[in-house]
Amino acid sequence: MNEQDIATRVSALLSRGAVLKGAAVGAAGVTLAQAGLFRALAAESESVQRILDITATIERFGVTFLGAGIESAQQKNFNKPIPAPVLAIVKAAQAQEHFHLAFFERAGGRPFVETFTIPPAALTDYDTFFNAIVVQEGAEVATQIAAIGVYARLKRPDLVKISFQYAAEEAEHRVLANAALGTQPANDRAFAPMLFGTVGEMLVSMRRRGLIGGSGKAVAYPGPTPIDATNVTYRTPSGPAAR
Repeated sequence: MNEQDIATRVSALLSRGAVLKGAAVGAAGVTLAQAGLFRALAAESESVQRILDITATIERFGVTFLGAGIESAQQKNFNKPIPAPVLAIVKAAQAQEHFHLAFFERAGGRPFVETFTIPPAALTDYDTFFNAIVVQEGAEVATQIAAIGVYARLKRPDLVKISFQYAAEEAEHRVLANAALGTQPANDRAFAPMLFGTVGEMLVSMRRRGLIGGSGKAVAYPGPTPIDATNVTYRTPSGPAAR
């Protein structure tokens, strides 16, 4: 079976109903069924499987890194305090990364690593922490631009849709981190840059920045702080089918 045939089996995955905060158990069951369809595709498609694995790795890092930052803020380790409204945004971002990860792992994503390395300044210097988020989120958006190239070759607008839904949220994280830094305007780009030609280049980028296998503090997933999903909705991909 070729990739085009396999991809047909996941159409329903990306177009069923939204699961909101407090959704019923029946709706959660639909989410599991969707992930099962995506997992079936990934089992037979090396390129899609690689995208899932790298995405799961990225999202485990996001949960871990933001959790470490939240703990550092709560312990007052930063050189200037993170205001409570900003810290609430960071907690919401961590929860959103958690929901991304839950979806992609149910879909069959297998993270390459369980432990990440965080440069010391990122947990003590306010600007370094938020600049790290700006860079990482921009890179995550670029990763999905590369993934969309794979899905376009498969002629799968439904897979393009999920990449866009996911990348759009990561772009919001970048803007919010810019706002925390005082960047004016925080939304300083008209188009997201295409940084990578392939999805795999994201792992190279993370290694170069010392986030995987670096000399900084080793922090194992899921990190030191619990997920606070207060007011975080639309916890799985949803909406009309892309055609």
